[in-house]
Amino acid sequence: MFVPFKHHATRIMHYRILYKLLILIFLSINIIAQPYLDLGQAAYQNSPGKDPESFSHFRAQVNFPIVLKDSSIILINPVWEERWFQIAPQTDQQHFRGSITWLTYSRDISAKWSAMAAFIPRWNGEPEVQFSKGFQAGGALLMTYHKNAGLSYKFGLYYNREFWGNFFIPLLGIDWTINKKQKLFGILPGYLIYENRLSKTISWGGNFRTFTSSYRLKSNTSSSVNFTRIDDNQLGAYADFYLTRKIVLSTETGYSIMRKIRTGYNHTSKDQYNVLSNNSAPYFRVTFQYRLRLDK
Repeated sequence: MFVPFKHHATRIMHYRILYKLLILIFLSINIIAQPYLDLGQAAYQNSPGKDPESFSHFRAQVNFPIVLKDSSIILINPVWEERWFQIAPQTDQQHFRGSITWLTYSRDISAKWSAMAAFIPRWNGEPEVQFSKGFQAGGALLMTYHKNAGLSYKFGLYYNREFWGNFFIPLLGIDWTINKKQKLFGILPGYLIYENRLSKTISWGGNFRTFTSSYRLKSNTSSSVNFTRIDDNQLGAYADFYLTRKIVLSTETGYSIMRKIRTGYNHTSKDQYNVLSNNSAPYFRVTFQYRLRLDK
């Protein structure tokens, strides 16, 4: 009777030590652009409407931190996504998959500056050709200037070898603790989040996010088309419900602004795309996450 209880108590102690260690790690490095870390996350989004007739997205990811002897951190962040859309009732539903892994190295340079470098391999495409023809290589560099304990600025560059060619994006971010309840954080043009903590169990806020990616298509009778490009800009409002200290249910609704779905061939110029859809529509998202708060 006492041996199983002892083993159970030992496991609980190990989990608590791991939890406290992770908190110390990410507070000390101080370069994450948010007041929490989601060790695991699963999200589903749906956007009903016309043109396209339907547009949905599933995304799951986990984070694995590795601390080195010099207190620098390697963060391994594998992501799996599924996308479905149907342009019109008489057309077939399109299905794309993405497998992405962020391999991030970060460290403090001085009391005021931190640096992050990431290698981002990914495989995007229809399921039949995702891994055989869908490889892309990308990366990111980000510098963080800590003006004071409650305000940091971020500057950097993102790159990905999309199927239409090289894709560069300058990055500009902020991590601002407005007060004990309100925070503003993000890295544009990727995302920007405002959070207001009403209590330990409920938070609400608004966010803006953008998405640009290309997916390899199966062999097509037309040699002029071999990838689909999706661009999306979302403006929404959300609520976080802390079911426990670490299990969070998020609900979000908003509007997808000027969402474009286009097809093209390698190195296609913008005026040569075949536009499948160019429209705005509402969206709804629900997310479950295992979250560690990095603030009090």
